[in-house]
Amino acid sequence: DIGSWEIDQIPRIQAALVSIDSQTGAIIALAGGSDFNHSKFNRATQALRQPGSSFKPFIYLKALEDGYTPATLINDAPIVFQEAGMAEAWRPENHGATYSGPIRMRRALYESKNMVSIRLLQHIGVKTLIKSLARFGFDTANIQPNLSLALGSHAFTPLAIASAYS
Repeated sequence: DIGSWEIDQIPRIQAALVSIDSQTGAIIALAGGSDFNHSKFNRATQALRQPGSSFKPFIYLKALEDGYTPATLINDAPIVFQEAGMAEAWRPENHGATYSGPIRMRRALYESKNMVSIRLLQHIGVKTLIKSLARFGFDTANIQPNLSLALGSHAFTPLAIASAYS
């Protein structure tokens, strides 16, 4: 047809898009893939993905509520965890394995410092953080209570993350 658009080839890569009105929580747009006729799997509502560093603001918010301030100094330095039952030590790193030493919380957030997020989560308490996540609409029943949560290790749907931010 003249004047109509058509996909020339079926995309091999799929994605999700969630757009939410931050004032009301209303969904503005939701796309779970390129064509429902080719895949019934809705990546926006069904795909569980690790949010990575986009999860850190929830930790920082709880830290602020517990008395930390944007100016609080936290040590951005390597840390090693070796606990009974672990096959090997866990040695998390910052991106690029670079460290800043004592750093203000505000800077650690915008630089996405993993070591600071882990230390904040240690101080807050993993179970305390998990309890606080329910108010953002997260299903907390299956969240594993461990420090890797500070790195966004638990999988959520894109809709759950977007909804929590709104």
